[in-house]
Amino acid sequence: MVSLPRNQFIALVVGVCVLSAAIGSGLALLAETGPAGAAGKQGPAGPRGPQGPEGPSGAAEVEGLEAEVQELRGEVEETGEFEGRLEELEEEVASLGGVTSELCSELDFFC
Repeated sequence: MVSLPRNQFIALVVGVCVLSAAIGSGLALLAETGPAGAAGKQGPAGPRGPQGPEGPSGAAEVEGLEAEVQELRGEVEETGEFEGRLEELEEEVASLGGVTSELCSELDFFC
């Protein structure tokens, strides 16, 4: 007689069920797809149809995009001007920072 603890018996039953389900699924998948058969010969090419009308030109879209690019270039140039002005202001603030620190040290303020 073989004795197994309850937990091991439950694990054994679950394992057998999972294994049988995996085997069944594998066989069903193999039966569905099956191996590929040999390809047949390609038949002769059919007659070529008439030439269709020419599609719409993309010139209108390109013109719109070019205008947008020019607008963005203008904004970038303006940004460059702002950056130059910002650098000037930063230099002024830095020079004023030295003056304020001197005043704070003379007046014994904590700055």
